[in-house]
Amino acid sequence: MEKITARIGKIMDWFITNRNKLFLAVCLVIHVIYMCLFFKLNILVLAYLNFFSSAFYFYFLFVKKDTSEKSMVSTYYEIILFSALSELALGQDYGFFLYMVGMSATVFYLVPSYGNKRFVYQIVGIASALIIEGVVMVSGIGFPEMQETASPYRIPVYLANLGITASIVLAATFFYSKETESVWETLRYNMNHDVLTGLYNRRFLERHIELIPEKERRQYVISMIDIDFFKKVNDTYGHEAGDEVLIKVSKCLKETAGKENLAVRWGGEEFILYFPDSTTEQIHPVIEALRKRIEDMVIEVRGKEIRVTITSGIATGLADSNYEKVIGSADEKLYLGKQRGRNRVII
Repeated sequence: MEKITARIGKIMDWFITNRNKLFLAVCLVIHVIYMCLFFKLNILVLAYLNFFSSAFYFYFLFVKKDTSEKSMVSTYYEIILFSALSELALGQDYGFFLYMVGMSATVFYLVPSYGNKRFVYQIVGIASALIIEGVVMVSGIGFPEMQETASPYRIPVYLANLGITASIVLAATFFYSKETESVWETLRYNMNHDVLTGLYNRRFLERHIELIPEKERRQYVISMIDIDFFKKVNDTYGHEAGDEVLIKVSKCLKETAGKENLAVRWGGEEFILYFPDSTTEQIHPVIEALRKRIEDMVIEVRGKEIRVTITSGIATGLADSNYEKVIGSADEKLYLGKQRGRNRVII
């Protein structure tokens, strides 16, 4: 099931990334179909109109290979012009004005970087649809010979235009919602996690503890951890190596915490492991094993081998204890461990 979900996610990402290219391709196919239809009906004016529209999309897709938002704006106005001319030629019974209305909604998704200009484009599209439709209905402008020739296809063409417009709007709405959802997930993740290491951040831990209902609060253990002589790593090997050390150490912390506990980057090279419903006797050997694991770990950066150690202070908090004081107590023990020579766990 996870593989299927992941595959669907990749497909969605591909559609979102290539949305402009796909839209141009769909428009090209639609115009080619209409060009063939009108050539078959010998309505040459509309056949040539669709020919030039097809050439327009072919140029952007295969010659210029431009699927930028700027090209989408050009496409938007091409669709308005095409819809207006088709509506004036055949009348309102064929539904070409629907493309103006549909594009007024779709353009909002296709040109996200244009900001407030999108509303201008929407107003232009809606106003064009109202004006053209009003002119056709009131004045009765049209070409009777074309309308009579195309009349056997009136209902199919109208339904096709309605279906195409609705499908494009629904697709744009669907992918826009997916993209928005993805952005919000990223924002939520970044709000709660450290970007470099992927661990929870300080804000998340504080909020997590504060939101635990008092009746559900039990004894917990805080392990404050610091990478020994981390500044020396940065000064000797550079900040890129320092980042790699943080990442590798954080991976060990995350694996030690597992799913039931929290691994937090407190700041700089300081970390916290939070163990709910635990005692010092339970956690001390866990942190000692972590210390030994990091001591034995070799971190390779640009062909150089880097070794680091950690020092940790462990403190216990009770259900009604102030977590800030508990963290302060763990920090004091960490400092004591540094005074005693580092690379040790103090309880």
